[in-house]
Amino acid sequence: MRTLIIGCGYVGEALGQRLIALGHDVTGIRRSSEHNDRLARLGIRPVNLDITRETEFEKKLDGQYDWAVIAASSSRGGEEAYRKVYGLGSKHVAQWLKTAGTQSVVFISSTSVYRQTNGEWVSENDADTPQNITTNILLEAEQNILEARPAVAILRSSGIYGPGRSHLFRQFMNGTAAIEGDGKRFLNMVHLDDLVEAIILALELVGRRGIYNITDDEPVTQLNFFKWLSETTGRPMPPFVPESNPSTRKPRITNKRVSNKLVKKTFGLLHNYPTFREGFTQELDRLANGKTRQPLSP
Repeated sequence: MRTLIIGCGYVGEALGQRLIALGHDVTGIRRSSEHNDRLARLGIRPVNLDITRETEFEKKLDGQYDWAVIAASSSRGGEEAYRKVYGLGSKHVAQWLKTAGTQSVVFISSTSVYRQTNGEWVSENDADTPQNITTNILLEAEQNILEARPAVAILRSSGIYGPGRSHLFRQFMNGTAAIEGDGKRFLNMVHLDDLVEAIILALELVGRRGIYNITDDEPVTQLNFFKWLSETTGRPMPPFVPESNPSTRKPRITNKRVSNKLVKKTFGLLHNYPTFREGFTQELDRLANGKTRQPLSP
């Protein structure tokens, strides 16, 4: 199998290594050549192109790919970055897919499309917030990719953590974390390895077109997350600080619990890290053994 990963950063690198172990020929697209040597050492053939430019795919890609994974990121950019990567970029990717002959396509989207704020459970049908610009851009990007090929799975990922990556965990370990308000806002997370496994399952089950949430089994409040870390490590709890005004904070704060029932039913996905406890226990062990990893951004 020839697999193309469009946006070969933190997720794409891990996915590429897993696919190579399964015998795939993997090409990874990045805009910059900065990490080409690193990708090559992992066995991933690097190609540098900018998805926001219309003719890049035709000029720089050779041959056909059996599978394609779109994991491009705005790199925490604002509205303008969203417009370029997910707006313009998704149109160019979709245009290429229409004639590429790719058998199976996965687009990594985000549970940020759910803007609920009352801690309610949300499923794949609950993304409907026309007043939010970045959400609309991401939803339009999903539709662009869905319309490009008959065999497309949209995976809406919650907050990804794993080796070298977790903002709140890193803050806690550095002693700079704070609990906002009463700490009852829910966090939704998924371990990198479980996301990679979900991507591969979606690619293999070509006929399972649709939209699926990728998240672990247990949303956790910010307060309980820090409580577990404090009890596990023996470190003090972070201080409480006033929550910022949600109407002025960017990006706007949400508070919801994301359901993964559909993806588990459809793909039979079994999480290696069903809750944050399993994943962060491994990360604590990694730190205790002096193992660190710098995440590769898209």
